[in-house]
Amino acid sequence: MSIKITWRTALVGAVLFFVAFAVVGSVSVLGWEYSNSNHFCAYACHAVHPEEPKAHRESFHAEVNCVECHIGRLGFFHSALIKSGHVAHAWSMIVGYERPLYAKSFKSAENTCFGCHTKTTHQVNLTRTWQHFAADEWNTETKLTMTLRNVGRIFGGEDRRGMNWHTSGAVKIVVEDPQKQHIALVEATLPSGEIVTYKNVKTTMSDEQIAQAPRHVMDCADCHNRAGHPFPDPERVIDKAFASGELSRKLPFVKQRILEVLHTDVDSEEEARERIREGYAKYEKDFPGVPEQFPEEWARAMEFRDQREDFMVNLMVQSSFIESEDVDWRSFPDNLGHKNSPGCFRCHSGRLQTVEGKPIPVNCSTCHSLPLITKNDRIPQYYLDLLDQKKPPSHKSPSWISRHMFEVEDACSMCHGEELRYGTSNKTFCSNSGCHGEEWEFLDLSVLE
Repeated sequence: MSIKITWRTALVGAVLFFVAFAVVGSVSVLGWEYSNSNHFCAYACHAVHPEEPKAHRESFHAEVNCVECHIGRLGFFHSALIKSGHVAHAWSMIVGYERPLYAKSFKSAENTCFGCHTKTTHQVNLTRTWQHFAADEWNTETKLTMTLRNVGRIFGGEDRRGMNWHTSGAVKIVVEDPQKQHIALVEATLPSGEIVTYKNVKTTMSDEQIAQAPRHVMDCADCHNRAGHPFPDPERVIDKAFASGELSRKLPFVKQRILEVLHTDVDSEEEARERIREGYAKYEKDFPGVPEQFPEEWARAMEFRDQREDFMVNLMVQSSFIESEDVDWRSFPDNLGHKNSPGCFRCHSGRLQTVEGKPIPVNCSTCHSLPLITKNDRIPQYYLDLLDQKKPPSHKSPSWISRHMFEVEDACSMCHGEELRYGTSNKTFCSNSGCHGEEWEFLDLSVLE
């Protein structure tokens, strides 16, 4: 039996097909686009901790979408394949996420960071100055200046690998924890081709476990791990407000009072907002003459409060994490540094050593110059005199930082001055408060003795 199809039937069928195709295609495209949106990632799907998307909005990468880092800047089919594996997150959606949260799906820098930052972006050393303000009556300012050796030393003909070398593919690590804060082993391939292995003398992993563990190749995100979700030290936020002029140093004890507010435990955003208002009202009551004595500065402080209130509320919530009593901003380590988190000291603490006992270099000047601390804009002559000098052989020891105070000789005064006085006065090379005036929690010089 034959079936006869008229041209009108065929036309109607074709129209219906294309309409259906267009509808299904449009729905699929819209579904794909929405499932890749920040709203879907942070709320509709994962409903991750509320402070995460807030931190993202305050970051330098606020315009970068979640999927660009957590899936990567890949083609459609590759992205779809990776995304299908995220079904494993369904169990976490039911039972909840761990605290603190860490990214299990973050992709390599080659598929994420290099979409904006090329490998040649940071091929220069940088000199930076950080301004710090004391929590005293006059919010006393000090400046810390350092040269960050991205490409290594420029003078003296010494090792020129620099910090960028860590992302060259030459460094492999074995980690003990998901946040990569405890490193059991480092395998470094030197420019000569020699492979040097450093084992953590205090690792909890057995030799068999280390041998079987995967080797992670270091890349950008191993140090810039909080680039997309920063949880800043509240004090550093206030210092930046002073440095930018949003807050005036003329207002007595203003930093101390703001820090007191920021360190107040709160149970909700509403309570945080109330504490901020109360803090400013109390300040005005305790210092009644300030608004009249410094009218412009006080007006700017009020503007700072009004314009930055939402930010300060978020900072208070991020600092205390109202959902969990045992979690605060320190629970999210920042590897770009070594003060509030292990950071650089994960490898450069003295614990990672070869079988002969030679440590990964622990010296401050490996990655940056010695800190210059000033209370004005004048650079001391002793600092300028040392800029281009070549290190003596003793200073090149990877454990020199632990030995230098015990090996002072008469010859040292040729470079460091007649009086080799340690301390924190910043008046001589050896009285550097950037070195001696700090507690380096994650540095372990005891293993170098």
